[in-house]
Amino acid sequence: MKSKINLHIHSNDSLDGKENMETVLDRCEEQGLEIVSITDHNTTDAYFNLQNTKFSGKLITGMEADAMIGTKTYDILCFDFKLEEVSSWTKDQYKTVDVRQQKIFNKLLEKCENIGIEVPNTNSYNAKTEYAHGALFRLLKETKKGNSFLNKYDIKTQGDLYRLGTMNEEFPLYIDMHLVWPGIEELREIIHKNGGKLFLAHPFRYGKKEIENILENCLPYIDGIEINNNPKTKEEIIYLYNYAKNHDLLISAGSDYHGEEDYHNKLAVEGLEEQMEQEIYSWTKNCKNLIKK
Repeated sequence: MKSKINLHIHSNDSLDGKENMETVLDRCEEQGLEIVSITDHNTTDAYFNLQNTKFSGKLITGMEADAMIGTKTYDILCFDFKLEEVSSWTKDQYKTVDVRQQKIFNKLLEKCENIGIEVPNTNSYNAKTEYAHGALFRLLKETKKGNSFLNKYDIKTQGDLYRLGTMNEEFPLYIDMHLVWPGIEELREIIHKNGGKLFLAHPFRYGKKEIENILENCLPYIDGIEINNNPKTKEEIIYLYNYAKNHDLLISAGSDYHGEEDYHNKLAVEGLEEQMEQEIYSWTKNCKNLIKK
């Protein structure tokens, strides 16, 4: 069945989003969605810039925030929080996307230098338009030594480089991402203080083999789990749903829409059983921090 809920959507206030908020919401209306949240990366700016939209459903305040648990970075979906104080904290904590991405890029170059890998054409990097890990992946592929390094560690995408480079202390380019991200305790405090809830986004993306440890690490800090984030298998959805039920956690679902041509380009969320959707309806109907009711 196609869900009428999508709680993981990006506008172009995310570096990798392609469409402005009005366009995204108009598409939501066309798709018949009834409950949505715009969850841009580490910013709520899109909500303040929203003007005219034909979307007639419920729009819940949201954000996808990066936060540290120990040495690992997790994407945390935050919902139903008061905008003003959270927005102020977000700007102070995360700065602008170019400031934090430039910090990451500089640290990655330092790590490359330490292990004897020369990175060409570094002046081609624009922190306002490209993720640091994406740029490094692109530049390493321009040299034989860089390609050999990527192949040695079976890094096929910039996403591989990001996850390995920031989550594996044994990896040569590991970075302590406290460089730019807050600890989960600080994020939890500001969101809860302002009436919101925290959900672990796309748990299986951090590693299928380590899923039990991942959920256990996050459990003390979260209110819920995103059980469906396209694409996901039925088995994964059921596993996460059962975990949430067994640990008294809420559930959410979203497509991680970015408006791209061939990936993260669907607003429809598929694969939810009717009971799952009803449980999401149950907690969202009590949300108080709405942009549209």
